Amino acid sequence: MPTTPYNPTGQVAGNECSSTYEGRHVSILESLLTHPTHADGFVDGGDPCVFGDVGVGVAFASAAAATDYISLDTEGIWWQSVVATNEAGNIAVAIGDELFINESTCIISKNYNKNTHRFFGYALTAVPTGTTVVIPVKVHFDPDDAIEQVGTSAAPYTNAVTGMIFREYRYASTSVANTEVRGIYVNLDLNGAQTGGGEALRPRTRVNAVLGGGVHGMHAGVEFGAAGEASGLAVGARATMLMKNAAHAGGTVAGGMSELYAAGALTDWSGATEHSIHRFVNDGEATGKATAQNVFSFAGLSATQNQAHNAWVAGLTRALRVVVDGVVYYVGLSNAP
Repeated sequence: MPTTPYNPTGQVAGNECSSTYEGRHVSILESLLTHPTHADGFVDGGDPCVFGDVGVGVAFASAAAATDYISLDTEGIWWQSVVATNEAGNIAVAIGDELFINESTCIISKNYNKNTHRFFGYALTAVPTGTTVVIPVKVHFDPDDAIEQVGTSAAPYTNAVTGMIFREYRYASTSVANTEVRGIYVNLDLNGAQTGGGEALRPRTRVNAVLGGGVHGMHAGVEFGAAGEASGLAVGARATMLMKNAAHAGGTVAGGMSELYAAGALTDWSGATEHSIHRFVNDGEATGKATAQNVFSFAGLSATQNQAHNAWVAGLTRALRVVVDGVVYYVGLSNAP
């Protein structure tokens, strides 16, 4: 048995080494394959297999030893056992649905978690929800890693199309169950004792030309359709600092933060028509916006946060400058309770 099915002896760059149909068939060492479990521990002909970080295929023949090289078909149409489930539970498989293979068990289903599954092919026959049926599957070796990068800070991907949306996701949920629905969910676990911190999401807009319109680092909001109502809490954007069920030692914590950040000594905000650390706007149609009353709303304050003072005015020592509709006002502050 050779050490590799692709013998490099006498080969030079540019020579073709594909075995069949422009590389459709590949030969892989049996010990490097993940396949369904069998009594002898080796791959059987017809088994769906995974190899390397992204490879998938179907074995042409059975192996008798871990040192055997097995030819795989990375394309083609094969009869395979398919389970009609996905990450949420039982779900029917329709003709044309994408199918994924579990990287440990090699079970084929609609489970799409890239941490445990990889793309395997397409269903050519339907499978009723929650059942397991042998159906023809169009196998397709189409690597799709969990990590993606498009461009760098020095050389970003560039497109000159007017009004271009580089990533667009539009979903509609018809669920009536008492559970939350999320369009995009991002979670970052910081499991190392690093000193640099981290961010689950870091949207940033850099302005490299003179813009005539507005620009936002991030714009989040809630909109109500004609029949839309929210009987519970509805906020345009929400930031939560969730504290563990124990005392916190050191550091600075806050539910949210807005900041003006000066890049250097030459930074000068005074050139702006108006500037503030945070801006509060009541906007929209005149009659409608006139119904809004409160600028601030505080709830659940502790006794320390909400104190009664008979002589509070006399204790004023400082004031914050604010702008209301272009007019400067001052909010009184006291350094004594």
